[in-house]
Amino acid sequence: MLERFIINGLDMVNVIYLWTVLMKKNHEIAKFLSSVIITSILITIIERLNLNTAITYLMIIIVIKIIYKVYLKEIILGFFMTLLIEMSLQLILFLVIDKFVYDDTIMIIVTELAILVSIIIFSKSNFSRAITFKSIDNNILIYFVSTCSIYAIIFKIIWNYDKKIILNNLFITAVILSILVVSQILTYVYIVKVAKEKETLKISNEYNSVIGEIVQEIKRRQHDFVNYKNTIRGIVEVVDDKDVKSAINSYMKDEDVYDNEINELIYINNIVIISILYRYIGKAKKYNINFKYNIENDVLDANLSYHEISNVLNNLLNNAFEEVIKEQCINKNIEIKIFNEKNTSHLIVKNQITNSNDLNLNEMFKRGYSTKHTDNRGYGLYNVQQIIDSHKGHIKLKVEYGEIIFDIYFNNS
Repeated sequence: MLERFIINGLDMVNVIYLWTVLMKKNHEIAKFLSSVIITSILITIIERLNLNTAITYLMIIIVIKIIYKVYLKEIILGFFMTLLIEMSLQLILFLVIDKFVYDDTIMIIVTELAILVSIIIFSKSNFSRAITFKSIDNNILIYFVSTCSIYAIIFKIIWNYDKKIILNNLFITAVILSILVVSQILTYVYIVKVAKEKETLKISNEYNSVIGEIVQEIKRRQHDFVNYKNTIRGIVEVVDDKDVKSAINSYMKDEDVYDNEINELIYINNIVIISILYRYIGKAKKYNINFKYNIENDVLDANLSYHEISNVLNNLLNNAFEEVIKEQCINKNIEIKIFNEKNTSHLIVKNQITNSNDLNLNEMFKRGYSTKHTDNRGYGLYNVQQIIDSHKGHIKLKVEYGEIIFDIYFNNS
């Protein structure tokens, strides 16, 4: 029984580790080890009781669901895809290792260790970043889930019924299964790529109207420049010399701040960031909020799609504005920075808060958490966390000097 537990443990290390790589989950050691240990114990018990293979798969899916707390459809798709990939690797390695190792137990252990090394190398490669398993249309998702599960279950049934059928035709079986796995992955990746392109086009079209507003705003300011010049000339002519400077400063003060904020937008080359900032600049002016931004170009584009940038920025800024608009908030300050530093891309949003005691930093990114105590709230930051995790990013959250600071960063080295 100990031998089976060790073999099952190695198998679960590979399955769950590959699943976390494909699903872009941050490798949290506690979650990973607990899921491996629990699934290994359950599989060993199920094998001892000679229960159906379907029960084994069901138990693994339930354990991953409970520990990693992700959507069931994502788990099922990722699990069966992972299972198919591991089966293919096992067959291919069996072809090689079988020529040098004759003990079945040692051969299985060596195979599992070789697969683990392959997964580690894959996880560190750029190719792993190119494979993105994201939520797509439910009908397409159901197709992939059913196809992958059918392949995996049929293969397992044949193995359990008479493994000699596979072992005696190892090369052909390995080739067929590998082709099925590669075709499914490539088809899925292609569909996701097309969906992302459509999504990007939709976002671009949505924000084009805002860009049009900005262009009209700049044209209006060019037209108003003549009026400003005439007004200043009038001030110079009618105001005493000693009061001219203060009079002109007073006249230009409010417009200068707003003008500079609008003018700086034209140097940003991301249409989504421009549009979002433009909207919040107007909102800041309406509520007399000190809204500052400092944006470097081409920082987030390699990590996030247009839709994801929109989702992340809007959620963070919406929360920030909701907080500083409160009457209790005295210092109405919001600041956003996007920059690169030492091969790391940063998105920082910070704002004043009214009462830090209302915040639970350990719970903020959990689904349903909200300080507003109302229904249908508390999903914004959870969605932000899911997006950042899917790209192996990190979120550092801290409160200091009456400000809450979100630092989202991606290591690009």
